[in-house]
Amino acid sequence: MKRRPLFPALVPRRLRRGAAAGARTDAAGLPVASPWRVVVLVLLLALGAALGTGLYESARRMFGGPQISAAELAQLRAEHQRLIADNERLQGSLAAVESRLEIERAAKDQFAADLRAAQKEMGDMRNDLAFFDQLIPMDPRQAQVNIRSAELERQGELLRYRVLLMRGGRPSGEFNGRLQFSASGVRAGTATTIDFDPFSVPIEALAGDAAPVVQPTADPLAVRFRQYQRAEGSLAVPAGFVVRSVTVRVVEGGVVRSQSTVNLPA
Repeated sequence: MKRRPLFPALVPRRLRRGAAAGARTDAAGLPVASPWRVVVLVLLLALGAALGTGLYESARRMFGGPQISAAELAQLRAEHQRLIADNERLQGSLAAVESRLEIERAAKDQFAADLRAAQKEMGDMRNDLAFFDQLIPMDPRQAQVNIRSAELERQGELLRYRVLLMRGGRPSGEFNGRLQFSASGVRAGTATTIDFDPFSVPIEALAGDAAPVVQPTADPLAVRFRQYQRAEGSLAVPAGFVVRSVTVRVVEGGVVRSQSTVNLPA
């Protein structure tokens, strides 16, 4: 008596038809595979496995990058660690150098500030010394009026002057006189001497109008003092005249009481 399968629905219909057609079946009623079919099935499975392996290797070579050995991988890792250590060492050295540069830069800035302060202090002391030197009483045996200091400075086409006048002894009255300026220089390649006139600005020009020059009634070079007087002003330099030196004179009643010459830098 043949054994029926417990679950006929699970047996493929093709196998059931083969069994019904008189094919060889096993004890369970399933058809028995032919040896050739088994060989063909095994070959197909082997061919599929080989094909899948080849495709996998091809894909890995194509997308997985070059293949390296374990020794090469270890060497690359060691080289990577060495580069990391070198980078950290260089970063430390760079930080040290930047720190030293910052310290040197701060020291340089401080030195420059100290130098500027020292130069300013020296300039102030020099000015104070010159001021007190000018205030030292003159020898009574010297001329009654003396030019203690005279400074001239170029300002475009003008010469700016500052003159300090002092009287020696115990003057009983005021001194009334006048300053005169004469310059030695070169004009058109020829050495010459000229007398300067004071530079005056018209009142109309201060308002911006192109009005004619109006000369002031008072003499800008007149001086009047008892003990000392500081005179300041500007002198008009003729066009084309190069000033080399300027002589300042103090005149009283047509008599020169004192004079001083100032050389100007070229």
